[in-house]
Parts: sequence; C-alpha cells; structure tokens
Amino acid sequence: MVAWGPHAVTAFPRTNMSCECGLMSDGVSTRIVGGTIATPHLYPWMVAILNGGKMHCGGSLINDRYVLTAGHCLNWARKEDLTVVLGLHDRIAMNDGTEKIMGVDQMIVHEAFGSDYLHDTEDIALIRLKQPVHFNAFMAPVCLAEPRGQDIYADQVAFVTGWGRTVQGGNPSRFLRKANVKVLSMAACRNTTIGEHILDSMICAYEFETDACQGDSGGPLVFESRPGKVEQIGVVSWGIGC
Repeated sequence: MVAWGPHAVTAFPRTNMSCECGLMSDGVSTRIVGGTIATPHLYPWMVAILNGGKMHCGGSLINDRYVLTAGHCLNWARKEDLTVVLGLHDRIAMNDGTEKIMGVDQMIVHEAFGSDYLHDTEDIALIRLKQPVHFNAFMAPVCLAEPRGQDIYADQVAFVTGWGRTVQGGNPSRFLRKANVKVLSMAACRNTTIGEHILDSMICAYEFETDACQGDSGGPLVFESRPGKVEQIGVVSWGIGC
C-alpha cells in the first residue's frame, strides 16, 4: 500500500453490536517497504471481496451477517459475480484452512452515493451475506466508532489494511498488508490540493510513502483505542495517486 497524499475515507454512524468486537490477536508484524505484511489473522474482521474470482475490494465484518465496504466497490457490480472471503491472509494459496467463502445475498449502496470516477461522495455500502458467520479466532466483527466528530482523531495514528497494489499500476499484494497513517484535521485536509472535494462526511489520513492503494478500497480505517482493542473510524474511498 505505497502511496502519497491525503486519502479520503467515508465516516459513518455506529451500529449497535451485541457481542465483543474489535479484538486483535497477538502477533508481531514484519516490516516491508511502504507498510507491513500483517501478522496472519491479527485482524479477524478483514474480508476480501472478489469479483469474478479476482481481487476487487476490501471490507470489514461488522456483525454475523453484514460486511461494510465502499459504495464504489458495489455500485457497478452484480451480486452474482461477487464473493466474500473471510479468514484470509494469503490470497494466492488460500490454504491456511481458516478461509470461508460466502455468497452475497444483497448489496446496499448509500442512497446519496455519487462519483465522477475520481472523487466519490457518501462512498459507503453494506453487503448482506447469504449465511450468518460463526465467529472464531479467524473471523470476528470490528467495533464501529461512536459519532464524536471527525477532529477527535486529528493527529492520531490509525491504520488501514488490504490486499491492494503495493505500487501504482502494480499487482495486488499476495498477503494482507497494514499501513499506519496519520489522521488529519478537517482544516488541514481542506488545505490540500483535494480540499475542494472534502465533505463533512469524510475523514483524511496520510503518511509519506505509506497509504492505501488501488484494491484497498472498501477496507477499514481503524484506530486502536486501547491496546488490543480497535474501532473502525472510516472506509477507504479515494486519494491522490498511489
């Protein structure tokens, strides 16, 4: 996930959860240029969305039936072509014995979603899975942040995860990767070259030479509120370059 420039993610209101969420497994990551290869199964809410069997977008499991992702990941797709893979780390081999492939029952794109194919607005969507997920160490939900205002996370370090390209125009990553990014204040984000496109429903995150890239769309922007406990504060949407 090597990139540059601010990356906009869509923020969202919280959904009630009736189970423990946002718990990371124990592990240590290995440093890779522009980010890290994630410790296998450290982020059990992370899912891969495939279109025609090929890597398409990321997403996050938010309860036993729904996946949160970006609107542009679904707006031009057919549910019959999509599959969701849970418990995944190595997208090529898929032989950890932890993976579960599920079909899509329904796609729900935000009614106000809009796109000019570069800047997306209200870029958020839900996937309803065909069957409920039975939680275990490899597939479990993430917590959704309380609506506390975008600037509550300003200057804090969050992280994104995905199987997106490691360089612009390159191939998707074989392994799930993680990148730390700094959350910008709304004022700082609007003071960039993309400022005119930033809406109140967006949140920006950035780190030099480390960011989300093509294929990471729909994945979660996550903040570690306390050691081992995280909450999702946004969905990867669009950015400058990669």
